[in-house]
Amino acid sequence: MADLSSLERRKLERLLRMGSGYVLDFSDRTFSEFFEEHTRGDIDATAYRERGTSKANRLRGFWAVEGNHLVGKVIQALILYGQAENCLRDEPGLTILNATVDERNFETVAQHVREAIVKNQPEAALDRLHTFVIKYVRTLCEQRGVEVNRDKAWHSIFGALPVASQPATGQKNVRPSALE
Repeated sequence: MADLSSLERRKLERLLRMGSGYVLDFSDRTFSEFFEEHTRGDIDATAYRERGTSKANRLRGFWAVEGNHLVGKVIQALILYGQAENCLRDEPGLTILNATVDERNFETVAQHVREAIVKNQPEAALDRLHTFVIKYVRTLCEQRGVEVNRDKAWHSIFGALPVASQPATGQKNVRPSALE
């Protein structure tokens, strides 16, 4: 079961427009396809239908059955889909959630990591850090003209960064001692 608080669930339900049984602009077919793509699972499974058969109830059932990592992955994918399709509902108080999808703001990420640690959710903390580092490295690569191919091993990309060039304008080199 995912550790979503009742407040988080309510905000997500409003953001994803779940009030009338729907989820964003999905049809039954596209909702099933979305879950197959992002979870390799079947959102129409009996385990998710305990609360009802609407898309919103199946998503609530998914939140109740699945663990934090998978639920977080699906929530992020739903938000990215909603942004791409411009079908998210404006929701005051969800600026942090939106900011973490674009995780270039280290302070926001650090706050989420601290909260996850306090809630004894190490998987969520590590996932947030991993996502931030990957996006940060991709940004550095783009700034320095280093090609990032999804098939290229990350140690190769890291190895190419120091050779590529000096920091982009406005950025500092971070010395290991500065991280202590």
